[in-house]
Amino acid sequence: MSESSDVLRTRLANERTLLAWLRTAIALMGFGLVVARFGVFLDTMAMASSGVVSDGTSSRYMGAALLLTGTLVGLLGGARSRSFAGRIGVLGEPPGDGTLVLTTALVTALGLGLMVWVLLLG
Repeated sequence: MSESSDVLRTRLANERTLLAWLRTAIALMGFGLVVARFGVFLDTMAMASSGVVSDGTSSRYMGAALLLTGTLVGLLGGARSRSFAGRIGVLGEPPGDGTLVLTTALVTALGLGLMVWVLLLG
């Protein structure tokens, strides 16, 4: 194996690892949305069956916490991937990975936006 193919294989492994971090972040965010919205469903069912009115804040806060956790996982994965990409490079500089940075930024923005939506509008 040549040195360039080893570097390429290592860079691709780093990208796959980042994508695994981002999948985990998105899964946490999805679970956070389910928790936040399921609380609204349970409150509606409780009001319909017994007439007790609840504001559902505990499930909303738990969902927001999961959304924040997913956002932090995405940021951590992006930072680690960027750090390792710099070490993998032949000259110590990261490859042109603008797409991975953009994807990480979009996942982070999605998590923060959904968290704001759950807390303020949900």
